[in-house]
Amino acid sequence: MPGSQPDVQLRAPTCCTAQNIYLQQRHSHRGQRRTMDTTRATMIQLTLLVLLLGDSLLIPIAAVDLHHLKKGGCPPGTKFPSSVKVNLNINGQNAPAISGDVRTRSISPWEYSYDVNNNRFPSTIAEAKCLHTGCLDAEGKVDINLNSVPIRQEILVLHREMKGCVPTFKLEKKMVAVGCTCVRPMVQEQ
Repeated sequence: MPGSQPDVQLRAPTCCTAQNIYLQQRHSHRGQRRTMDTTRATMIQLTLLVLLLGDSLLIPIAAVDLHHLKKGGCPPGTKFPSSVKVNLNINGQNAPAISGDVRTRSISPWEYSYDVNNNRFPSTIAEAKCLHTGCLDAEGKVDINLNSVPIRQEILVLHREMKGCVPTFKLEKKMVAVGCTCVRPMVQEQ
């Protein structure tokens, strides 16, 4: 029954005829051109949006900065935080304490003075100062044939400072005298 079966036509695959290849390429190029045009238009719109948003965000910020620079001050509430989290990973914090007062029992005794700076952490640093230029003998008398000299140690300190209106911290090295020791004098030949 020829009328009961669906109409099936045998054709060569559409990809293989020269005309179909030409039409597919032309259609494909039109699609690519449309896609490129759409992409280009979208990119232009996004660029304009970014420029407009950037301008609208930067102008008030610049105005605030200029406003405060003209006044010579920082925005209200700009101050250093009351605490800063710092992990220095220092070993030996649980070292045993030295018994007795070493600074007075030493043959090169010293005393401490305190350097205080509220814009530094630690804000107070103890500095050793030798009590004598010479060293003490067994009877506690000063022997001028020996010299008392400070023992210096390099430590790390945090300095806080304002950069414009932004509080910043700067890590620096500082040499401090931590004690005194007795040494033979240096002899210089002439």
